[in-house]
Amino acid sequence: MGDQIYVLKDGENIPVEPVGTFITSGWMPGEWAVWSTTARSISQAFGTVDRSDGTGILAGFLITGPQHQTPIELLSDMWTTDTRQRAGGDTHADWSSQDASPTAIQFDSQTLLQRLGTRIATLFVPPTGYHKVYVFETSNLAERTTPGSGAALTYNSGDKLYVSARGRFTSEQESVNHIWTGYVVARYDSDDEGNFFYAVAAVG
Repeated sequence: MGDQIYVLKDGENIPVEPVGTFITSGWMPGEWAVWSTTARSISQAFGTVDRSDGTGILAGFLITGPQHQTPIELLSDMWTTDTRQRAGGDTHADWSSQDASPTAIQFDSQTLLQRLGTRIATLFVPPTGYHKVYVFETSNLAERTTPGSGAALTYNSGDKLYVSARGRFTSEQESVNHIWTGYVVARYDSDDEGNFFYAVAAVG
């Protein structure tokens, strides 16, 4: 599976500061967030957000991760939210999304920019825009909890999209408290990056 979410039609988006579980565990593009009461450390952030468990009020989803795993899959992955890598530069992945200061700049031995960091991420406010999504649950909650006890998930045109207990798009409503995101599957398909679906806003 690819590790991207592509914005095909821009929607409402705001700058936020990831905190809590996002800081300790990192996140993948397309993971959902809730508003946090943690104070901002970056004045440009609209507010702070932590990972959603799919229940309660959904703030939206993050469009880029703090960094992708090594080796880097796409050139665009070198310029994600926080630890920004250039071709031939630093290859370590920063899953903490936290630099030594609100803005951190490092240069390599040739005095070329190697890292430029900030703890600002882009949050898409649902249900706006439409997106090509590669990061989503492929197994239901039972299977993820106890392998062999559940099943693979399917994604069909018109299926409502929810948020899983670990903050990812899913076609499964994992409990009565897991609310609909306002997005549905327009089409499920695959390409050289992996399986994906188009998430579009809907009413109902």
